[in-house]
Amino acid sequence: MTRTQKTLLRTAISIRHRFEVAPCADGAVELPDLTWRRCGTLLRHMRLARQRGWQLADGRLRLELAAILQRLKAEVSDIDRSLKPVQRESRIASVREIYGDLLALLAEFDDVWSDRRHKTLSVKTEPVELEGVYLGPFEIRLDWSDLSQSQPPNYRVVALDANPAAANSSVTHPHVQDDAVCEGEARQTIRTALSQGRLFDFFTIVASLLRTYNAGSPFVALSDWHGVECSDCGAMVADEERWICEKCETTVCGDCYINCAACDTICCSECLMRCQRCDEIRCGDCMKRCLQCRAELCQECLDNTELLPAGSR
Repeated sequence: MTRTQKTLLRTAISIRHRFEVAPCADGAVELPDLTWRRCGTLLRHMRLARQRGWQLADGRLRLELAAILQRLKAEVSDIDRSLKPVQRESRIASVREIYGDLLALLAEFDDVWSDRRHKTLSVKTEPVELEGVYLGPFEIRLDWSDLSQSQPPNYRVVALDANPAAANSSVTHPHVQDDAVCEGEARQTIRTALSQGRLFDFFTIVASLLRTYNAGSPFVALSDWHGVECSDCGAMVADEERWICEKCETTVCGDCYINCAACDTICCSECLMRCQRCDEIRCGDCMKRCLQCRAELCQECLDNTELLPAGSR
């Protein structure tokens, strides 16, 4: 038996032992705060889009909110399941079967390593590229210190050559945020594989998720990977479609940017003002305060106003 095989056998024995001594759930519950806050952000952007009549942006935001709400429902369902009594539905894999899975992982992945001290088992995927977007290789790291079915999956998906989304550096894959993967329909399959000690199935399922793209429920869509958020409507803007406000240097999309009618400067909504006499829109630099009526006026309206000398009342 080679040194690698001996290491894997010891790992298999340790993992199997954890099923026998796995502690009961301690009752700790983590609420899906991150997903909830994202829902609130999208709702605020939708209200702004409706107020300003941005129908295209409103439609995009509605689709994104629908996908986030589905994720929120799944996370709440996980919490509900974690509060119920633990019931194992089938037998746990034997030491021999776990060892066989570890050997199979060596054949499936280029790199497999075990840290028995920290009770982790990791595999490294090949570099992932989806629809022309390079995302790099990922480490799927399983913490097998507690494999009880009552606990959420203790594994992370870590980008080893990260190319995160431009709008959110915590998103390293359309379905990975903060090293946690959105499992979608594979959620229960992953739970079952882990609860039964079927490690080969677990790692290959997660690796398969990383090789696929579900346009219906990404944290950041691949089409927006190199984009940034429009400061006005909140929509994601690809690099080639972004405009920069020449006053405050924020990013705006093609639907939101406005040229000042006086100086032709590209502006976002926050850097524009409306003349209180003719109702035309100008940038702040092209507006002046009338010394007589104190109103903000464009230069044309100001020229047609008889001003009092400076300092007079």
